[in-house]
Amino acid sequence: MPAELINRLGGLQPVVAPITTEPAFAARPRLLRLRDALALAASQLVPARWDEPALFFFDPRRQAELEHARGPAPDRFGALTAHICAELTELIGSVEVRRVARAIDGIYGAARALAAHCPAARDLADLLAVPDDEVFLALAPAERTGVRLHVRGAATVGQFHELLAPTHPDAFQLFVPDALRADGTLPGGLAGCGHWLWPDQPLAVVPRISGERVVLIGPAVLAPAVAERRFSGLHAGAEMVQTLNPFQVTDALSRLAGRPVPAGRAAGAPAVIRAA
Repeated sequence: MPAELINRLGGLQPVVAPITTEPAFAARPRLLRLRDALALAASQLVPARWDEPALFFFDPRRQAELEHARGPAPDRFGALTAHICAELTELIGSVEVRRVARAIDGIYGAARALAAHCPAARDLADLLAVPDDEVFLALAPAERTGVRLHVRGAATVGQFHELLAPTHPDAFQLFVPDALRADGTLPGGLAGCGHWLWPDQPLAVVPRISGERVVLIGPAVLAPAVAERRFSGLHAGAEMVQTLNPFQVTDALSRLAGRPVPAGRAAGAPAVIRAA
């Protein structure tokens, strides 16, 4: 019986596990080639002194004749656009692939240099600028409340506003930290519009202070606008890192203001009345 069992086992074919490659690891050689293609195209850009065409007529009729004679302009970036689009889907779908791309020296700079000339390069630069896996500190000076969120995949301020909404029951407006006045308050009404963060702005415009991005929360002056998603397949999410108590919020506001701010409700802030 043991000999028969050994013979049977000897006749079985060994099971070989399929070899799988991590998408991020597999993407790196392709992204290096994309970086080189972007850098080559960027190096061939010829800056125009006044950004004018080589030849033009003020006479609309003669200009129309010239354009008809020239025919359609060749697409200088057709091949590069196809190259970028071939990688965008995986970059949008995988934060690990985006991390690899950001670690490749020169790829973001080359894409940004081409952004004004090639829409696909602008998409790539905007995608690489998305603040994945970053901590955002959101402070409400009037209420002395604040949270820290770990954010991923939010490309615009509007998306971040949606992620922050469950932590703040009232309608609110987001401000840059420079909006904070010396007494720890925010400018009211339209007086503060120069410090507002607008829904269609890239989330990357939120400044980074001491290793984390900081926004301030004030009362909504205008009805919140719904911003279109910059990348339809990019999934945004946030995890709560910390809920700050009023003393921690006051301390954070004091550091932003560069001087101690009053504890408790900020001076001059309107009272918040809620129905019973």
